[in-house]
Amino acid sequence: MKTIKSLFILLIGLAVAACSGECKKEEVMKTKEPYQKKYTNADFYKDGKLDPEVALKAYLDMFDYYGVPYSDFVKNNLFITDFELGDFENVGMAGLFWVNDSAHQYFGHEIYLLPGQMILEHRHMATNYPPKYESWQVRHGWAYNYSIGEPTPDAPVLPASQKDFITVSHFQKQMVDEVIHLAEAESPHFLFAGPQGVIITEYANYHDGNGLRFTNPKAVFTNVLE
Repeated sequence: MKTIKSLFILLIGLAVAACSGECKKEEVMKTKEPYQKKYTNADFYKDGKLDPEVALKAYLDMFDYYGVPYSDFVKNNLFITDFELGDFENVGMAGLFWVNDSAHQYFGHEIYLLPGQMILEHRHMATNYPPKYESWQVRHGWAYNYSIGEPTPDAPVLPASQKDFITVSHFQKQMVDEVIHLAEAESPHFLFAGPQGVIITEYANYHDGNGLRFTNPKAVFTNVLE
């Protein structure tokens, strides 16, 4: 009995110790000022080109606030794009593929959006592979998740540069750990970060880049970190 009692006390002690670190982290997050926009297009562009160092610094600031590690994998696989539209403050993203396996048909993606930053409206079409069907889970911050459906009232003000290239007006405000699924295969959709930015994990079947279609015909995916 003494052995069982000692083991029980030890387990309680370990649980308390484990909680103390997490609890302290949660308390710190509650008392910190909310993350907010720190950069504008005037900071991001130099001679009309997106400055990769400033763009990366903006995301690293957000990583630091939310306690997201900048691991070697992230460093070696991160991409940053403004879709060559020159409005990175409002339209752009960073991200990385954890896995994109055509043989076994599965995909994992991390999406990083700065405060008030929008991924362009787009869809994923069938190619030699089925159309990409995706689900999104918010890790930090929150976002407006736009898709097909009845227009949602009290919509946020979206980036003016994209007003002629948005066809969906139904959205859900997606908070931490909420999961939202694509409404319908091959349907248009996009994400728009709230004022604290957002970090989202995406789950899907294999992503064939040839199936990606932007509503804005001027958009081009390029990685400024290459």
